[in-house]
Amino acid sequence: MNPVDLELVKLNRQWKHEVSRNENIPMLICHGEKHETDLFDGFMKSRLSEDYEGEDIFLIHYQEFEGANSYGETLWSEWKEFYDMLEKSEKDIPEWEIGFSGDQLKTDAYKAFYPLLELKKKFPHLKNSKIYLYIAPVRISNIKELSRWVKEWCTLCEQSGNKEVKLVWTEHHAYKTLPDNSLAHSFRVEVDIHQLMQNTAAHTNRKKNSADTDFQQQILIASNHLSKARYREAELSLKMAVKLAQEQKNKQGEVSALFMLTQTYIADRKKEKAEDTFQIIFKTVEPNSPLEIQMYMNYGSYLLGNSKKSKAEKAFEKAAEVAQATGEYAMVIECYRIIGTINDTVLTKGKMLQYFEKCLEMAKLMEPSSREQSSLRFVASLLMIKYEGDKEKKKALDNEMKNYFGDDWTVSVERPKIA
Repeated sequence: MNPVDLELVKLNRQWKHEVSRNENIPMLICHGEKHETDLFDGFMKSRLSEDYEGEDIFLIHYQEFEGANSYGETLWSEWKEFYDMLEKSEKDIPEWEIGFSGDQLKTDAYKAFYPLLELKKKFPHLKNSKIYLYIAPVRISNIKELSRWVKEWCTLCEQSGNKEVKLVWTEHHAYKTLPDNSLAHSFRVEVDIHQLMQNTAAHTNRKKNSADTDFQQQILIASNHLSKARYREAELSLKMAVKLAQEQKNKQGEVSALFMLTQTYIADRKKEKAEDTFQIIFKTVEPNSPLEIQMYMNYGSYLLGNSKKSKAEKAFEKAAEVAQATGEYAMVIECYRIIGTINDTVLTKGKMLQYFEKCLEMAKLMEPSSREQSSLRFVASLLMIKYEGDKEKKKALDNEMKNYFGDDWTVSVERPKIA
């Protein structure tokens, strides 16, 4: 059994435990780091494979959430399309319709919920099966509406006395999308990613004495040491990784290992060694490359963490300079956002506004998709507050953002982040 399969077996055991202890709960929410929720997503998909021998039914959907009055219809339409195909090839299949009016409801969650109840009633072989509807929209147009849709689903489920049709959701344990829901049970998936990576490398790397294999192995070993605060051991592994990368003339690998080395020194409170290693990185990294931009941004964040504001600004300025020269305008905006946020004080308000307005100039050079993924909304939302009583600037900014993003363009800016 390979290491990933082993983690899926563990996850299956946890899933059964959570389900059995929460039979009366309409919704199950898996929390975790991104790699942990990704593993859970893979576990859900494994329920659709031919090897799955359980009786339960898993319906998995990644469709975009476009609104609380259309999402249920979207799910139902997809199921019905498959059902209609099945009906043509099978005999005596019961009619399957929604058959319920939602006039008194705020969303169309009933269009997804009630058909699943009907499915169980009309198909005897599903009598002992539970149905799990796993939703993971690739894009969410309105989180408040999604929350309303989910809560109404849970309410319908509770009112019906149903215990066998459940909603399933995943999200990051710290940066949650949905607000707390008293009708949902949350559980945490935890995976030792460093150990998993090491086990995977050991399982898949069959070529012995390969420089590339040895390099990857040293990185994985160092990661595992770092996760357990064994800094000296991590340092030795990373220095070996740097040496191997140099022998391979693998500049990106060398820079990555050096950056991990800075993180090791920082964690071990060896600031001078961390500073020296950053300087080695800037001599090593390929000029005018995305990696160079990232390294200057990492260096700036490190300096901010050590209260070296002036030097940090210069690092972000350098990152922005390289990013602009290479057409990475979203990165320019991010650097200017950070410099502006650093100067969000009474004495330096003018400088803050200057850098935030530079972000607006960059936005004019960007493709819509790149602009959408940048931090421009945050910058503009903060500018709307900082412009205070300047109605003309506010109106012009609002019109510009509506042109880019539509009427609902603002985001929360209650607690700006430095990086």
